[in-house]
Amino acid sequence: MVILEQQLKTHIASGAIELPVLPAVGVQVLVLTEDKDSDAYGLAGLIENDLSLTSYIMKVANSAAFSSYGKTQTLQQAIAKLGMKNIAQMVLTMTVGQSAFKSNASTREITTYLWQHSLLCALWGREIARLCHLNSEVVFLNALLHQIGKPVVLHAINELLGDQKLLPMRDDLLRLIEKHQKTTGLKLARSWHLPESIMATISYIDEYDLAKDMQLEVAAVNAARLLADIVLATGEPVRFLDAVVDQAVFSELNLYKYEIQLLDDKRDVVEQMMQALIV
Repeated sequence: MVILEQQLKTHIASGAIELPVLPAVGVQVLVLTEDKDSDAYGLAGLIENDLSLTSYIMKVANSAAFSSYGKTQTLQQAIAKLGMKNIAQMVLTMTVGQSAFKSNASTREITTYLWQHSLLCALWGREIARLCHLNSEVVFLNALLHQIGKPVVLHAINELLGDQKLLPMRDDLLRLIEKHQKTTGLKLARSWHLPESIMATISYIDEYDLAKDMQLEVAAVNAARLLADIVLATGEPVRFLDAVVDQAVFSELNLYKYEIQLLDDKRDVVEQMMQALIV
């Protein structure tokens, strides 16, 4: 384990670590979401030119998470019913999932966990942002990408092991990934030209008070991460109130007990949405 970590540190420091490429459509959607003058027509045009993306949007639109909207027959209907912001989030989710969270037989279980955790962070972040009157689209994207370095580090570890293909025990592997994901995540964020808000979240997720103008948004992602941890923990389900009662971040966000209970009441809805978004 010590030798492997040293190899990993050298690999990252030398710049040899392989960074995934964000597909062009993901780049274009990021540009559209940053442009206040963009509209649904530009987004629809991007999606229509990508059959796999169109299929994904239709699958999500007709999933249990959106069953109350009725059957969606066309992409135009999906955009009209779900709105440009929801559709843009779906597009980015698919492109990020396909580019960064690839796996093989030896890494599939951990990659699946990391992807589910990222999705839950994004979805809980959005719910928290709404309660705190923050920009929910910004928080969603920040939360989705705040640990984008993790699957990249996992891939690097798997490559360093070569023909051995025997990954460390799960908990040891997750600790190793966590230890080196920030540096890698920031490198990837720069290569993808991600917004400064995401860079701030990657940098200060554990020290949100240092995030300056983005302090509340980063705190919201920190809180969302705690909820994702609780949901994905093994064993008997634990109430959010019982699990986060001593977590200062919820006080920092001025979230009261009844609001935390409101979040707990949305577990099934968030679970349905996560399952719908999984690529």
